[in-house]
Amino acid sequence: MRSPRSLDAIIVEISSFSDRLDALAGEAEARHTAPPELVDVMREIRIPMIKAPVEVGGDHLHLADQFGFFEALSYWNPTAAWTGFNHAGACGIAGASLDDEGLGVLFGGDASPFMAAVAAPTGTYERVDGGVRVRGRWKYASGVPHSEWALLSCLPADGAGGPRIAVASTRDVVVTGEWDVMALQGTGSIDVIADGAFVPDHLSFAPGSAPRRGGPMFSLGYMGYVAPENMGFTMGVCQRFMHEIVGYSTKKARGLDGRLADRGAFKYELGRARLQVDAARAFARSEFIEVDRGLIEGRPPARGVEQHLASVVAFCTESAVQAVTRLFHFAGAGALFNSSVLQRCFRDAVGSSQHLMASNAAFDRKGEALLAGA
Repeated sequence: MRSPRSLDAIIVEISSFSDRLDALAGEAEARHTAPPELVDVMREIRIPMIKAPVEVGGDHLHLADQFGFFEALSYWNPTAAWTGFNHAGACGIAGASLDDEGLGVLFGGDASPFMAAVAAPTGTYERVDGGVRVRGRWKYASGVPHSEWALLSCLPADGAGGPRIAVASTRDVVVTGEWDVMALQGTGSIDVIADGAFVPDHLSFAPGSAPRRGGPMFSLGYMGYVAPENMGFTMGVCQRFMHEIVGYSTKKARGLDGRLADRGAFKYELGRARLQVDAARAFARSEFIEVDRGLIEGRPPARGVEQHLASVVAFCTESAVQAVTRLFHFAGAGALFNSSVLQRCFRDAVGSSQHLMASNAAFDRKGEALLAGA
């Protein structure tokens, strides 16, 4: 079994592939899914295994390191990062929750399986001899066109019993739908349809059960578990935007106004935006580090930590996206061409703010908690 990698070691791997990752970003958008060459790079970096428990050959990065990983990856290729955090989250929870037979199927032979997960329980299951049969349609299965497995959240068809997560082979389901969107264009977040697909007992588990391996990180609720993934993605594309617009501004002239870099209004906004993005990044990272302290020491997640992390992600996403939005206006029509990295970063930053994880409904719940403690 492989030894777990440190964040620094994985960042070095990402850097070694940076040119290929960067070059493939446009092709992924044109295809609306990850091209085969990009999937090969993702497999070489072993993106699906960065969250998985050490016991199944994973790196088991904790929250702050996950944040750093996805920030570095999305800087170079947003498709690899967005689909990659779905794969990594799925491998992590499967590796922590399945029995040994299930682990052998998914992770045997030093595998780094591509799994697409849908957390919303929009399908049903019925118990049959040796397993369950699942039916339904699950939307937003990011990365499913190149995945071997789909983790599908289901409710009992007869209403008896609790929810269940079924790990279905993508050979046994239908992967379909058009992914024609303004942002996150290369993620292939299309639908999974199952009509009685059989999933054996060793490939299903009850969500919320105590993890069999991996420790308390896998006891975080959904919002806490995925928080560093989403936040890392957003920060990566915003960081890329900030770097790109500095270079762009030194070459771009608009009419008789001269270079963009010479405009006082732009300089003001650039300085303000840089500080705003940096402040959001630092705040998010500090909160992940704080939660990590308890998780690494083996303590169960504190009460309310999931909701707190959701509000942190919502706030930091809003702050960073507002900063790049103000700057994008200065770039003018030249930034609208599909060849411009600026437009891609801007669209993906805005797209990330549409995810459930970044919903400003988290502020409602944060305020409610504050009032309850008054």
